[in-house]
Order: sequence, then structure tokens, then C-alpha cells
Amino acid sequence: MSWFSKLFGKSDSSAAHRADAPVVEAAPAAEAAQAPATAPAEAPAAVVRAGAPRIAVVTGSTRPGRNNLQVAEWLVARAGQRGDAVYELVDIDSFNLPLLDEAFPAAYGNYQGEHTKAWAAKIAEFDGYVFVTAEYNHSTTPALANALSFLNAEFANKAAGIVGYGSAMGARAVEHLRGILSELQVAHVQKTGMFSLFTDFKDFSVFTPTEQQAASVDPMLDQLVAWTVAFGKVRAGEFEAVAV
Repeated sequence: MSWFSKLFGKSDSSAAHRADAPVVEAAPAAEAAQAPATAPAEAPAAVVRAGAPRIAVVTGSTRPGRNNLQVAEWLVARAGQRGDAVYELVDIDSFNLPLLDEAFPAAYGNYQGEHTKAWAAKIAEFDGYVFVTAEYNHSTTPALANALSFLNAEFANKAAGIVGYGSAMGARAVEHLRGILSELQVAHVQKTGMFSLFTDFKDFSVFTPTEQQAASVDPMLDQLVAWTVAFGKVRAGEFEAVAV
């Protein structure tokens, strides 16, 4: 069976699916280096200092059987061990956003729909973001692009990191997402978390990242926290434009 058939022949990536997966014997010592990286969700989160920035890990998919939520949950667990920010999962699926249905451009802030108002209120709570995107048709996910299109001021002068995944590690999705974030005045950091459908997902449906790729999120988070703190000062008006 081809990788394409395996990928689209499986749609259930739920906890029940993972629980029913066959037991795999322990790998030989020579394969130990390739064992999946762990960020144990059961480990208590690190103590976060008072006044630390709040960062939302935002899902990028709403489709049935999505892999996206697994990646986002894993990231929240790993980031929570750092102690440099408060990390919270924000699942766009829980907001039931329709295809963009606001009559006014988002820049007007004249939101009419209750779903838009709820989404805006949640996004406004945070100082920074990590967007988790798969690659769809050489671009970011339609659900995430749609969700971002509802809002404007809530994102402005804040920082964001990106985690991408796909057959090409989501590279093209990441680059397209950067363009959207730039228009929303979101400062997106250079480092990126990247995962492959071939090596970081068992049977293309269960997220089991290698240690090498798991580590790719750490420098992204390092940059993101620093920029999030800096842009908090920008929003507070601590910097003024200097006339030339």
C-alpha cells in the first residue's frame, strides 16, 4: 500500500484509536536513538513567574480525524515544562466559526456574529501565539486562514511562532501563513517547529515525534517568548516613533 493510500485510508486519530493500536515490542538498543521524543503530559507544569506572558497554542484544523490537535496538545505539554510563559491550548474547532460571514472588514472591529465576538474575546486574552498548521495544497490550512480572517486588532503588535507538519514538513504552509500574519501586524519569529508525516506520525495518524524534530520547537519558543515580552512594551507605548 502506498503512503498516499495509508494517509487517506485512516481518518481516526482519536484517543480511542491510539488505545486500540497493537502493542509494539521494545526496539533494539541500536534503535534507541530513534525512539519518539517525549514531553510527558502527566508531568506537572513548571512554576511560572508572576507577570509572565500568556501564549496561546492555536490549532489549525477542524476536519474529522485531524492530526492537528495531537500536535497542539503535545506542544502545550512540552512548552509547559519551560516555566517562561503560560501556555494554553486554543482549539478553533470549539468556536464553530463558519466560512467568513462578517459584513464589515475585520479592521473595522464591527463584529456582528456571536461566534466572532467569542473568538475575538479569547484571542485578545493572549500576548503571543503559536499556530499549528498542516500543509493543504501547498498552503496553510483553510480552517486556520478562515479563523484568522475574522479578526484584526486582537492580533496587532503581538508575536507568533509557527509549527508546521506535512509530507514536506509543512514548509510551504508555514511560508504562506507568514504572509497572512504580516498583514495582521503579527511579528512571526524566524525559527519554526517542523514535523514530517513520514517519520513523526505512526501510520500517518498518531503523533510520535523523533527527538530531533521535537527539539525543533525549542529555539522557536525561545525567540517567541523574547519577542512576546518586547511587543508587550510596544503595546504599552514604551517606544515612540522618532522623526527623521
